[in-house]
Amino acid sequence: MRAKDLYQLPMEALPSLEGVNFWCKGPEKISGLSAKRRKELSDFLGFPLPASEGSNSGNMDFSSPVPHGVRGKGFGTVMMIRICEGDEVFVHGSDIQLLDRKAVLEVLAWNPTIVFVSGPPFYLSHRIPEVRKEAFENALLLARNVDTLILDHHLLRSFEGYRWLKELDGKVENRVLCAAEFMGKEPELLEAQRKTLYEKLPVPSGWHEAYARGKVGFEEYIDGRL
Repeated sequence: MRAKDLYQLPMEALPSLEGVNFWCKGPEKISGLSAKRRKELSDFLGFPLPASEGSNSGNMDFSSPVPHGVRGKGFGTVMMIRICEGDEVFVHGSDIQLLDRKAVLEVLAWNPTIVFVSGPPFYLSHRIPEVRKEAFENALLLARNVDTLILDHHLLRSFEGYRWLKELDGKVENRVLCAAEFMGKEPELLEAQRKTLYEKLPVPSGWHEAYARGKVGFEEYIDGRL
């Protein structure tokens, strides 16, 4: 059994979710961790979460299940979302990691102006060495056909991933950037430094519970890494 993640905030630390609408990936063909999180959130809320794949709601459309990374490798599936507002079409490509061409073509079929998607996980090189070239080709296809491509999540868990993003940006005229840059901030790549930061700023036993009760804050950790 996996030990409890000391760096994962407990469900009780969430703000009030009263009146919040939920559109969720269903429980079929998801990773064990995602299934666990889904059940925990449902139990916390006190009602079953919906399965929104293939549906729409107002100005939002939800994709059918697409691969969570490489198709057929057993990593489960995820759900992508399209949101229209005026002339803008925003697509959250979720955690497809740019490792499946069919999923990328589904994104383009939605005619997006802005795409936010997870890039490939270079820090898990044992999983993706044979698809590195394919990931770049898929990213290039997206970058050439959308005004703004935001790449983040897995990609920025390594400094190599950020260099890969910049290489891609240099090959197209459209905008290719990470989430921090999209918000006008300087990237800090904290996840790429997680091992060093966890050693430098350890979380004491009971901290998460105290945070949930409002007894402690996280300011010392922000100050400590500056």
